[in-house]
Amino acid sequence: MTTHAPPAPTGGFIRRPAHRYDDPLARLWVACAEAIGFRIERSPAAYASTDGRGTLLIGTDDLFDPDDSLAQMIFHELCHALVEGETGEKREDWGLDNTRQGNPWREHACLRLQAYLAGSVGLRRFFAPTTDYRVTFWDGLPADPFTAPAEAGGRRERSCVAARIAAWRASGLRWAPLREALKASADLAALVPRSLRAETIPSLWTTADPPPAPHPAGHAPVAAYHADAGCADCAWGYISRGHRHCRHAPSIRLAPDAPACARYEPATELDCQTCGACCREAYHSVEIARREPLIKRHPDLVVDGGTHLKLRREGERCAALQGGKTACEPYACAIYADRPKTCREFTLGGGHCLDARRRVGLSL
Repeated sequence: MTTHAPPAPTGGFIRRPAHRYDDPLARLWVACAEAIGFRIERSPAAYASTDGRGTLLIGTDDLFDPDDSLAQMIFHELCHALVEGETGEKREDWGLDNTRQGNPWREHACLRLQAYLAGSVGLRRFFAPTTDYRVTFWDGLPADPFTAPAEAGGRRERSCVAARIAAWRASGLRWAPLREALKASADLAALVPRSLRAETIPSLWTTADPPPAPHPAGHAPVAAYHADAGCADCAWGYISRGHRHCRHAPSIRLAPDAPACARYEPATELDCQTCGACCREAYHSVEIARREPLIKRHPDLVVDGGTHLKLRREGERCAALQGGKTACEPYACAIYADRPKTCREFTLGGGHCLDARRRVGLSL
């Protein structure tokens, strides 16, 4: 076998490189993090952490396993930022300890979000985590990552709720670079050859799948895991002037057989007793008209604000709301028969109802 060494310098001239080659995917995600407001610092003293002051500390390449990538590490940390919100960004390591003891639901929420966002562009397997959570949690996630067993609370399971709220944050303007980086990653994956000769183990690029088809309304990808459902039986669908629409994209007319998207939610599963969103943190005040029977029958629940009356609250809940202390315990209204007009006009499945559900993490 013939080897070729670089040619020796002649005439005393030594070529000095003017540029450095970078992994395009890594460069893409470093730029994404910077556009969102984070700095990336590589360090042999850390695997992945944050200093709480805007710096994401990512381990050097010698610390990585063959299936690790800088892009996946950055993406995972950005998902943590989304789950913890702006307050959490100011805490070292997002306020989590190194072993995640006592906070597994927060790590689970991060991984659910990671699966949802990566899956929207066909990269769920490609961007899989490489920590111990890969075996203990990630590999057991269903096709819909926001689904939990009924015995764990279903849609109300704590990590599912936190992940949905984070997914809504991800749709905001600040996080547009994240969405762009995911799309660009999928575009790059489509160009990379799936296999090469003499590979000892398959390339991580072989795990990239074609992105799912976009929904006709354009607000989300079509969800193969809802193959037997469609817009016709989704809580977010409605009929206006004889045409079907979606509240996520109301200007678009949909065909009667439009498929279900990743935000699909069966209208038949909406239930006030498993929700309670409008009576807790979704809204902060319920006004009472001065002639409401409630005022005389339940004076202890009435707060006089001078210019208006409102229902008393206990923390983020209406004081009349009962139950819901665990993810499986139903909610109930202690004054349902005497509830004020504001509550009576709040219809199940209406726009305000769905908005309330989204605010508390029960809907996307």
